[in-house]
Amino acid sequence: MKLEGLYSPLGKMLTDLLGAHGVTESELSLTFVGRDRIRRLNQRYLGRDRVTDVLAFDLSDAKGKAGDRPLVGDIYVCVARAAGQAKEREMSLEEELFRLAAHGALHLLGYDHERPGQALRMTRLQEEAVKKYFPVP
Repeated sequence: MKLEGLYSPLGKMLTDLLGAHGVTESELSLTFVGRDRIRRLNQRYLGRDRVTDVLAFDLSDAKGKAGDRPLVGDIYVCVARAAGQAKEREMSLEEELFRLAAHGALHLLGYDHERPGQALRMTRLQEEAVKKYFPVP
């Protein structure tokens, strides 16, 4: 499968995931980047000087419950890191890209895998989204 064929199903997955959390208005960007770019973003905005697989930034003007405001955000996915993780997990790069996009969207919705209890819920929600939308029909 070519990456170009993923955009529509990825968009549908993200739209449905946000909608399931009450978000009716949103503007998201999903950007695929390399190791250098994601490391610079991670260092500049989070103070972590390392390569990571996904970063999500909530750019919404108003704060509050996700369903009460338009959600505006950027999700950055490191393709090189995703490729390595896909190989380790013995799955396709495309499937891992779906997983990381869902993970980033959940961060924009306020989920945090660092807090006890939320990590399991976040993983369950991302895996449900991947299972529903991948493989692409």
